[in-house]
Amino acid sequence: MRLIQPRWASLAGLTGALLASAPVYAKTDDGAAATTTQEQSEKANITPLERIVVQGQRYAPESITLNGEYQLSRDYLDGLNKGNGNITDMLLNLPGIQGSEAANAVDLQAEIRAQLLSISGAQPWQTGFYFDGVSNNSRIDPASSTSSVAQVNDVQGHPQATFINELLVDHVTVYDSNVPARFGGFTGGVVDVQPRQHKLRKPRLKLTYRGSESRWNHYRLIDERTYNDETPPPADEELIETPVFNKRSLGLSVGTPIGADYTLDIGLNRTTSTITEWSLLQPVATERESISGHMRLSSYGWGFDQVQLSASYAPYEGRYILTDIRDSNFALEGGGFSSQAKVLQRIANIDLTSNFSYSRSDNSRSAPALFRPWSRAPGKQWGLNIGETPLSIEGGYGDIDKEQHNLNWQTSASFDSWQWGNASHQLELGVDVAYLEVARNRHETAVIYNSPYRDANLDCRGQSIDCIEQSYFISLDELALQLGGVIDLSNPVHLQAYQDNLENRGQFFRYRRIYPLENINVELQEYSAYAQHTIDWNAVRLNLGLRADYDDFLKNLNLAPRLQLGLDYGDSLWIVGANRYYGTNVLTYKIREQQRGYITQYRTLVGNQVQDWTTSSLAQNYRYRFDGLKTPYADEVTLAWKYALAGGVFSIKAVQRWQRDQITRKNTEDQGSFTEIFQGNEGSGTHQRLTLSYQHQLGRHGIWLHTSFTENESSADSYDNSIESVPEDEIVFFQDRNANGATRFSLMSLDDLTRRQADYSRPLSGSLSLRSQWHQRLSTQLQLSYVGTYESAVFTGVYREADRGDAICGDCELNALNYPVYRETERPARTLLNANIHYDVPLSATQQLSFSFEIDNLLNSRTHSVAAGTAGLETGRSFWFGVSYDWH
Repeated sequence: MRLIQPRWASLAGLTGALLASAPVYAKTDDGAAATTTQEQSEKANITPLERIVVQGQRYAPESITLNGEYQLSRDYLDGLNKGNGNITDMLLNLPGIQGSEAANAVDLQAEIRAQLLSISGAQPWQTGFYFDGVSNNSRIDPASSTSSVAQVNDVQGHPQATFINELLVDHVTVYDSNVPARFGGFTGGVVDVQPRQHKLRKPRLKLTYRGSESRWNHYRLIDERTYNDETPPPADEELIETPVFNKRSLGLSVGTPIGADYTLDIGLNRTTSTITEWSLLQPVATERESISGHMRLSSYGWGFDQVQLSASYAPYEGRYILTDIRDSNFALEGGGFSSQAKVLQRIANIDLTSNFSYSRSDNSRSAPALFRPWSRAPGKQWGLNIGETPLSIEGGYGDIDKEQHNLNWQTSASFDSWQWGNASHQLELGVDVAYLEVARNRHETAVIYNSPYRDANLDCRGQSIDCIEQSYFISLDELALQLGGVIDLSNPVHLQAYQDNLENRGQFFRYRRIYPLENINVELQEYSAYAQHTIDWNAVRLNLGLRADYDDFLKNLNLAPRLQLGLDYGDSLWIVGANRYYGTNVLTYKIREQQRGYITQYRTLVGNQVQDWTTSSLAQNYRYRFDGLKTPYADEVTLAWKYALAGGVFSIKAVQRWQRDQITRKNTEDQGSFTEIFQGNEGSGTHQRLTLSYQHQLGRHGIWLHTSFTENESSADSYDNSIESVPEDEIVFFQDRNANGATRFSLMSLDDLTRRQADYSRPLSGSLSLRSQWHQRLSTQLQLSYVGTYESAVFTGVYREADRGDAICGDCELNALNYPVYRETERPARTLLNANIHYDVPLSATQQLSFSFEIDNLLNSRTHSVAAGTAGLETGRSFWFGVSYDWH
């Protein structure tokens, strides 16, 4: 194990100098008790003086309600490490939420995409994401978010349609259980994000700048491979390819009144990352850019209590390469645009809210359309000379364009509470109508070649794209004359001269998959209605909720009760809940039904002539069918106890989930020219979690400690390791051990592997956070997190050959097709400590500078992102530095 030290001493020195030289100025805040007015400050020419402010704040986000919710205020968010600034990245230490095991990986440290999260054991795409009351879920195959950026026939997706930067956010409410009836389309949890809305009598402006660089950070080389020699070769530090990246984030937040009846709020943030990757022994700069913007105009004078007009613009673009592959530059584009109009009006004793919104998002790729893995030989020698069969690979997997359009109308009515007998009642009703459209297009045929074959006497018969005839710098007759009249290949001198004279080594491909043009457009209409009746009767609190959902694809009417009972004994509250949550994502199924399968072709060599391509009659062409399916859902039972203890709040919460009717691969049916793969509802699973939490506010310090014991299980009846009906590009190797401890390799579908995968399932986890306001200008936060030992399947970076010739053609030799190898491994426990230092420097009564210094993995602990038995780099201590300017 070798440590690679950063060069961040200058950054630390600069931070210390700024803090040490900061003057103390008086400043008057709205709502604060100050001893001087702005006029007095100006007369005194901003004279330094002591300032005493008494503040009240609620630190911990756990809410004492029947719902399983956590309310993250703007003050709480300001104290967290922001990282790339995506709001969901800041939620990973909440109870019931787990991040991906790849979250601490070296390659993701340079990226700026929002991290994936799981709530109550569900997959990331089973989470409901909302921004300003409107769904922010991507319906463009969000399950592909865990896939590589280098997928052949798809584009890496994400559960969120757009990435929301924390600068745009006022507060966040996260539900992990007992979710209110107004939320639907999820089987995990809900993340409800509300944008900033300044309620000021004068303008306010905030500018932020933050940055992080790889040269400030620590990295650790881990090599746990088993070498054939007795001792492993020594690591050469100069050859270690440490990450090279530069991330910058620039933000603007503006709030201002416009006359007496209008307010305008604008938030805009741009985050970029320049990443240097090593490809073919050369540094190559790749780029990422994420923009997150939101604008809202609020009116109080258009005949309604309030009208809100808002628009969001949040595109993402990443420019990548396929490592060690020539001419492989490709771009991924995501994110999009949304707009909405919201009306709030009180009529009699009813608060009415009506909202109409439109959003557009995409998830597309631009890439070369031919992928050709040539044998490394004269004329094709750019590849690395590694492996049993060195290759020189070029190209990519072609363009894919995917778009999502969403029209949505929501309206709700909240009635004032009324008395009936000794009980207080409150009612909320709502309806939701949505029209969604998703398109998938391949405007150019993509071809993936495989199985290169070399021969000196090839006759390509005019096929130049995927076949090369042998050629020489000078003719063999001229070479023979130079060598004395005859070329004797047994003579080392003649052999070397012959090899040096080779301009191109003859070779051709024997196998290819053709991905044809596609032009798919699917539509979906969804209808929802809900009712929530709240009853308070002495010590009894009761939430009676019911939600109904219907869509015109699966055509199922889904009724989901949401029931919670609370017993309030003054300083303690008992909560029992029984709920049902129905999932969504049926647009992905409609797209898959219309996708055209790839065409498998092969060709042979007769004599020295390369034959024409022949479409395989044995290789199956697949299509998916989703007939007669039930909507996947989760049933939930909860039991919780919250108790006022020693000036704080102690809570115990138990959550039991049953995942039912999960969609899995079922049976197949041969239709002659293609095979239909029918999907069924055979999948199931369970989630059990026990969470203990204690939060306490002591003067200027706030502490929150929580730990969770979790167990997730998936039904094994939904998979049996068979690959008889699995498309060729969805097959992988799974490496584990049999009952005798011997290593075994099994071919299985990637879908089955995903169900076996233990990602987002950590049996034991915990978090301890301490927020301290040392004085008016200096605050700190420490966040200690623990994850216990767990098992998972990891990609080894190795490909294994398999003989699949019989499945493709009966009269050809294809015994060297390669498939990625995944291995079952145990991840050791890890403990990480993060820190945040925030320092304010008043410049005047209306201006302020703020400095932030974020440290991830303060103790430089192992993250165990490198699995046992493999080699790679792990992240150690890393830093973000930021500065902001406030004017108000």
